[in-house]
Amino acid sequence: MTYSELLECLPEDERRRVPDGTVGAFVSESSLTAYPIVGNIADFLEQDSLALSKEGSRKRSIDSEAASIQQSVKKWYDEFGWRRNARGMYNDTALFSQTALTGCGIYELFSHLAFLDRLSSGEFLLDAASGPLAHPEYLAYSWFYKHRVCIDISSTALFEAQAKVGPKGFCCLADICHLPFRDDVFDAIVSAYTIQHIAESQQLDAIAELYRVLKPGSHLCIVTWIPHSWAHGSLFFALRAIRKILNLLSIGRVRPMLHGAQPNTLPSPPQKLYCCNRDLAWWRTAARNLSCAYSVEGLRLFTTEEFEFLFGESVRSARIVRALETLFPRLAATMCVYLLVDVVKLPRYETRIPASRLRETDSIASRDPANAA
Repeated sequence: MTYSELLECLPEDERRRVPDGTVGAFVSESSLTAYPIVGNIADFLEQDSLALSKEGSRKRSIDSEAASIQQSVKKWYDEFGWRRNARGMYNDTALFSQTALTGCGIYELFSHLAFLDRLSSGEFLLDAASGPLAHPEYLAYSWFYKHRVCIDISSTALFEAQAKVGPKGFCCLADICHLPFRDDVFDAIVSAYTIQHIAESQQLDAIAELYRVLKPGSHLCIVTWIPHSWAHGSLFFALRAIRKILNLLSIGRVRPMLHGAQPNTLPSPPQKLYCCNRDLAWWRTAARNLSCAYSVEGLRLFTTEEFEFLFGESVRSARIVRALETLFPRLAATMCVYLLVDVVKLPRYETRIPASRLRETDSIASRDPANAA
């Protein structure tokens, strides 16, 4: 409904909650709830919804700890992560990533495009927790889709994302654990660096929700950071020893990074960013309980700091490491720090997998990782 129609339907106390810049609203007649549209951004967050009557004022019960974590993450990104620094980079990118066309920047770009072949074509692509599309290569995900739907809890991110995707994009504020979409509607889903920032108690709910709205036969691609394993530590130790030997012999000396002090020039974040990382066994168990058609692959073996320490600005090293990761994805998964989880929804799994069923295997994986693997 339009803005004027919305005001006519709202009780007096709810009218005061209408956000500035509201142009209309999506309305749920069954729950008598309105979700405001601010500019081109639809707001489906439960805490921002408007009750059309006293009967519709009853909100969905939200876990207080999970809600507190969500607000903390939202504040971090709105006030710091998706703000640009003096160099024109997003603070989040400057802290955790690399965009320069050095070896590490090329290495990261290759990894972001590694699963592009799984995003074949269709009408709707869902970018879950899209952020502002901080890397240019992210735009490639929707090349073969008619529409790109970007959701996030940060309005700062979505206003920038809307400008980048243009008329083919639809952006909305939404909770990934409670998506405002019907079952089986998206031809592909991408969720990058997201699940670890969701409350531990709700991570399985988020994965189940993404799977619910995925069309049968389509891919759900999740990129996530995982804790360092002993295999990763052993690999890094071995490569560091080789590097020291080569430096002593003056063979293949690594060039020092010129921008190593850059993170120190960033403003201070408002608080620590919440992060709960799951290990490889947990992700294998979660994927297997969604579908028997899944793969868990190593996306990047090294963090930005590790790659620059080992290889400096070497583009050749980036190509070699990425080639090895592509040739041996399962082996790379046991040593990597960034994981790609690819789940295909098969026709016989058309209904949502209950999160309670996933939690049963979660406890098993934590007790016996070998059994879960």
